[in-house]
Amino acid sequence: MLMAVTGIPEGRAREYIFSTPLLHGLSYRLVNHDSPLLKKKLAYCRSYLEKSIDKSNCEDVFNANDLINKVINKQSDLWISTDKDGDIKGCLIVGFGELPRGKIVTVEAMSSESLGSLAALPFLEKYYKELGFKFFEIAGRKGWEKVMKPLGYDFKNITIRKSL
Repeated sequence: MLMAVTGIPEGRAREYIFSTPLLHGLSYRLVNHDSPLLKKKLAYCRSYLEKSIDKSNCEDVFNANDLINKVINKQSDLWISTDKDGDIKGCLIVGFGELPRGKIVTVEAMSSESLGSLAALPFLEKYYKELGFKFFEIAGRKGWEKVMKPLGYDFKNITIRKSL
């Protein structure tokens, strides 16, 4: 069940668009692009983003500043996982695209203190499906295929890249 965040005083941007209930001790929250706390949360997430980029060997294509700017410019969404006390325990950047057969969301970076963040995927899938997206894509190292298969994800391709 998706939970809308309510009770925000008039004239102030909501901090989150919605939150999930606690799953494995964590709640997953979509940060509002118009929240005055967006940049503070992005700054806190920088180390998580750098870790994700380093582990995925994507530093030749983008860096943490690139992803942060995409969120600030409303080209990507920032999701955070928080514990019961509201402390950030992980960050996820989701980008958008258009394919000939429908809109796609792509996990651009994901890093957390535990694999509990995978529990959020069904909520994210439902959220974006309700917005009209047809595809949800996650790129990762080969080992992730085994982890993602039980969640309904199929191996589709391998990316081979050369710098020019």
